[in-house]
Amino acid sequence: MLTRRRFLVPAFDPVTDRLTPIEQPETPSPRAFMARALELARLGSRRNEGTPYGCVIVKDNRIAGEGWNRASVRHDATAHAEIEAIQEACRREQRRDLAGYVMYTNGGRPCPMCETAAYWARIDRIFTAVSSPDEITDRGAPKYGGC
Repeated sequence: MLTRRRFLVPAFDPVTDRLTPIEQPETPSPRAFMARALELARLGSRRNEGTPYGCVIVKDNRIAGEGWNRASVRHDATAHAEIEAIQEACRREQRRDLAGYVMYTNGGRPCPMCETAAYWARIDRIFTAVSSPDEITDRGAPKYGGC
């Protein structure tokens, strides 16, 4: 079970000039990480911030970054859940190279833009589920769609 109190705050607090902590699941597991991605998708949808997609980036059973689709609210066609999560993980980990990290996202395979971003970030594997954290599919390593 995840603690809900910190989930609605921004990743970066402009008042303190620091990143806010990400709550971690009590029992880290692929199911818990996928449940969080699905929860983020519902959160963004309820807020009308974009289409219902959520994503978490994980390394060593710890969420390093998370995001949901914010394309509508940010007026940014690239503000997909996967891009938001990759950017947050890079900021938090202070690195561009996310080798050794995995992505959990809802829906089928990520769109070409998001999968290519995962490829260039060197994320090891992508896991997806449509509506239940019990239906996780290993999509393998990100594929480069070409420029």
